[in-house]
Amino acid sequence: MKSAVIVFPGSNCDRDMAVALEKITGNKPLMVWHQETDFDAVDFIALPGGFSYGDYLRCGAMSARSNVMAEVTKRAEAGVPTLGICNGFQI
Repeated sequence: MKSAVIVFPGSNCDRDMAVALEKITGNKPLMVWHQETDFDAVDFIALPGGFSYGDYLRCGAMSARSNVMAEVTKRAEAGVPTLGICNGFQI
């Protein structure tokens, strides 16, 4: 199984998510920077939480407008399982 972890500025749980996915799947996930507009085909996409800036700054709302989110949305609508945790869920 190929997976991807979307990485945003200030997030700190992206590495934790990558470790967990590698333990579960046996494969290192792609670490996709939020400014990317495309990435390799994957079977699962994770949006981590843990933004260091604080919820009151609306990190999830800002991150939802990152370049990568158009591609994440397209793939989720096509059926690729997508999981958001904490602020990642807000996105």
